[in-house]
Amino acid sequence: MYNSVLITGAASGIGEAIAVHLAHQGFKVFASARSKDKLKSLTGLGGRRISALALDVTDSASIEAALAEIAAEGAPLFGLVNNAGVPAIGPLERATPEDWRKAFETNLFGLAAVTNAVLPQMRAAGRGRIVNIGSLTGRIVMPFQGVYAASKHAVEGYTDALRRELAPFGVKVSLIRPGAINTPFGAHEAETLDQFETDEIYGDQVKIFKAWFEKQHPTAPGPNVVADAVHAALIADRPHSRYTAPAKMQGALALRNLLPSAMTDRILARVTGLNKFRKRR
Repeated sequence: MYNSVLITGAASGIGEAIAVHLAHQGFKVFASARSKDKLKSLTGLGGRRISALALDVTDSASIEAALAEIAAEGAPLFGLVNNAGVPAIGPLERATPEDWRKAFETNLFGLAAVTNAVLPQMRAAGRGRIVNIGSLTGRIVMPFQGVYAASKHAVEGYTDALRRELAPFGVKVSLIRPGAINTPFGAHEAETLDQFETDEIYGDQVKIFKAWFEKQHPTAPGPNVVADAVHAALIADRPHSRYTAPAKMQGALALRNLLPSAMTDRILARVTGLNKFRKRR
């Protein structure tokens, strides 16, 4: 029997790529999204090893129902890939309480809720893998990504604590840090910036940042680089605590860890073009 893996947020982009890749590697995949209709693109893919599930990570009843469907198939879960996430972009001063709640409800609280729901069966089996999809933004924060970055910073801390708490039970936990990836997620983020281009205070900065930002995802690697990292975390005898995808972004992380903050700020301003911005008098 193939090891079974539940993937949240599998309707498109990174989640879809992970589902197809793992199915082709022999896993039984339960691919989930808020609506099964959003998973139609997965129909017929993965050698019939993909089952579609409706699962809203922010709804406890939905989580319970999804796990009941998995149990009915007689497939105890070996792995959980927490991929569901929502974007949040724009000036921090313009972020509403609802913007903050929406980001954290899905990106952190929902992730934790699904994890809590699957842990009892993993502990009972004495084995299991949990792979959380974080973000390079969880360590290197660009302007206007503060809300999203805050939620991914939180996932970093959550993952560290979870890994240490579950080690005695044979359940191993890893974090994947994707950089820019060529998926619709990035295009949606760029479009969201449109509403701030006319902002009296931040509009000029947003225009400069957007001109840089919208070029990143179309030229970036595809989501398979993330799928490869997830696969590695699931099958390694000793999985890394963190994987960076694409791996070449490890250099940027090393610089972030070594350089003084003031120097990092200057580099990021130069990279994004924001060093050209001059505030209005």
